[in-house]
Amino acid sequence: MQGTPRFWRNWRAAGLAAACFAFSAGASHAMTAEELEMKSLGTTENINPVVAESFKRFAAGLTPEQRDLALKCWKDNGCETGHGDLTVALADGFGENVWRQVTKMEFIMEALSYPEVSKIIYTSARADPTKAISDLRGLIAQGADVIVVFADASTALLPTIKEATEAGITVVLHNGTYVGGEPGTDFLATVSEDLCKLGTGMVDAVKQNAGKDEIAMVELGGTPGNGLSAAWQKCADEEVAKVGGITVLGKADTNWTQEGTFQAMSGFLAQNDSVDGVIYEYADGFRGGLRAWQEAGKEPNVVVALRTDEQGLFCDWEKANDPDFKIFFASGHNFQSGVALTAAMMKRAGQDVPVVVDIPFSFREVVKGMCNPDLPQDASVSTRLDADMLKAMFAQ
Repeated sequence: MQGTPRFWRNWRAAGLAAACFAFSAGASHAMTAEELEMKSLGTTENINPVVAESFKRFAAGLTPEQRDLALKCWKDNGCETGHGDLTVALADGFGENVWRQVTKMEFIMEALSYPEVSKIIYTSARADPTKAISDLRGLIAQGADVIVVFADASTALLPTIKEATEAGITVVLHNGTYVGGEPGTDFLATVSEDLCKLGTGMVDAVKQNAGKDEIAMVELGGTPGNGLSAAWQKCADEEVAKVGGITVLGKADTNWTQEGTFQAMSGFLAQNDSVDGVIYEYADGFRGGLRAWQEAGKEPNVVVALRTDEQGLFCDWEKANDPDFKIFFASGHNFQSGVALTAAMMKRAGQDVPVVVDIPFSFREVVKGMCNPDLPQDASVSTRLDADMLKAMFAQ
């Protein structure tokens, strides 16, 4: 096993590993904005003013009555707040996994922090581009003032997004999804981490920790054709060519589900003697990938580099107790939906908003203690939602 890379070593030296990833116990143990930034981003440095405002608002917290309303709004896919005059909406291209549901609640809780917001709407296109377009048209017809979009359907959405903008609606994309067009003109802005840094960081994690001169690696993505996977994979491929010593066995779509990930990894494990590295967005999805190793009767001697951080996989890692099974991750980024809403609200208040709202992040290694058995396995380690809210959302 090679030594820990400098950028993970430095992060640990700050003495923050346990503190940053401990779930807040609830509203009575609220975290400061700086603590939330460290928990969610892994850094408090070079924070964009839009991001800083979003985290400041979230840290201020909601009243017990607002928290109850947030849960109702989440369950009902929308609600009236009883005050204000603005309608805000989250248009999701696909909402049927845990990551999307946590991201929905981040949006709802941020919306409830604004007294100007009178109505919150959530739509899921269920991975159907035609429905995604229809959902956007429906929000235009309902007189939405702000629409935050996870654009799974990519460029197919641009004409309708332009239509929304022309109707005076403030449209913001989040989590690096791509629709083409001109940000600042066809829509206000896009919220994203540096997806090229994400891709290269994933490759570097595998390269520096696989302990082999020649590494066999797999790249997994989400829904077919989505811009998020395409963006980081492009830079990952460039990094593979640059560093050498890595053979990409192939790429596969998983639809960001455990079953899709199980099927993809089962195929790679059946066709190859070994898989030394996997790079992928979705930690919860990779629980299905780990099951593929188990079904194949093979030990998971693999370095997995991920974007998100749902704790169920980290609990699986602890149970495996295998020193050759290593996991690195960036951030769950569920909070980007809330940051996108705050970008829209700041613009409507007359403040300057960049066309790209950059989200800083730092890669980190999974260590013992990140699994909290008292919380749902589906919970994201870096979400701003506290433990009480997560328990309420995913109560059986």
